[in-house]
Amino acid sequence: MMKRLTCFVLALTMLLGCASFALADDQMTQLNGQEKRNIKINEAGLNEVEAGISPTTGLTLAELDAPEGFAGLAVTGRYMPMLVQIDNTDGGVNNPDKANVTPWGASYADIVYETPLYSSGMTRITFLFSDLIPTSVGPIRSARMGHAWLREEWDAGFLYYGQQEYAKSNVRKELSEYGADDKGLLFSGTVGEGKPWKQFYTARAGSLRPHHIDANVAAMYELIPTDFVPPNHAFRFTDDLPADGDTAEQVIVKWGSKDGKALLRYGSNLEYDADNNVYYRYMRYANDELIPYEDRDTQEQMGFANVIVQFTDVEFIRKDAPISYVVGKYYYTGKGDKSVTGNAEYFMGGKHVEGVWKRDSMESRTVFYGPDGNEISLQRGKTLIIVCPTYTQISYR
Repeated sequence: MMKRLTCFVLALTMLLGCASFALADDQMTQLNGQEKRNIKINEAGLNEVEAGISPTTGLTLAELDAPEGFAGLAVTGRYMPMLVQIDNTDGGVNNPDKANVTPWGASYADIVYETPLYSSGMTRITFLFSDLIPTSVGPIRSARMGHAWLREEWDAGFLYYGQQEYAKSNVRKELSEYGADDKGLLFSGTVGEGKPWKQFYTARAGSLRPHHIDANVAAMYELIPTDFVPPNHAFRFTDDLPADGDTAEQVIVKWGSKDGKALLRYGSNLEYDADNNVYYRYMRYANDELIPYEDRDTQEQMGFANVIVQFTDVEFIRKDAPISYVVGKYYYTGKGDKSVTGNAEYFMGGKHVEGVWKRDSMESRTVFYGPDGNEISLQRGKTLIIVCPTYTQISYR
């Protein structure tokens, strides 16, 4: 079904000269990341973890097929999420004129995060694995401050290949401060051969540097001490399609700089397929050419039951050093409320619903609230969370 959809969309693009995917402003509804929303939040506690149901996808664990050698909740019965830093050069696809940087292992990610990387609009991808944890994932890349804070939110195992160590953006110091290494949760790929996990980082044949690092995430999952228990991060799920909201069959994401200049090749289209109740992701190139975002090994195009846009303040202390304030501007000074909130946009079931998000502290989960102020219920399946500056250009129709 997914391959037929891909062929249909690409054929339609050729026939219509990409007109159907053009950014016609008069046909699109533009999101405003800085809009003031008078939503009174009904503070959510922790959600109950249902037996046999995934806390991250809402799927029935017994129905998930695990390839040989895989780990994860559906295989071992142990909930231990793993966050993995993934290359996203030129949109992370086999693009027309550069090296193939299409990720592998992507098909098994429960949640995909897209976050700022450069002030020009370049982004980085983070995969969160929990239900099924693969033996081969890549290309593995480096971490920024926001990724260290994301790891703390999940208290997950963390795979990365290098990190920033600038003043005010020292990832090594940040990870050390919260004791992630002491818990046995850090798996840096740039350590010496004496570390037990180093053997699980290898070079993928046929991939050019620095897009070549493969990781056996399942093997590193097994290295985490069995007495460590990560916090409850269960989402709410529903079997009902959203009844409220406006139609959103296509979402256009335009990453760029603060002055409004969009960066080609990091823009994406999300096209809703009602038959599968997912938004399929495409990367957008010159003349609105669309390239499916897929798993290099399975050739499965990534489709998401939920697309969440999480607007937040972002400061660049250098052009390549983003500081995303998703844990509170006063966290380090000890002054004021350490929680932080912002606008959230939800695309589910072909509908758009607006809301807000809130994270109470460094150790707290991010809670996504709907227009009624209650924690929103997600569709069962994979989720894409776009953590972006408030000036990011996002529209839908």
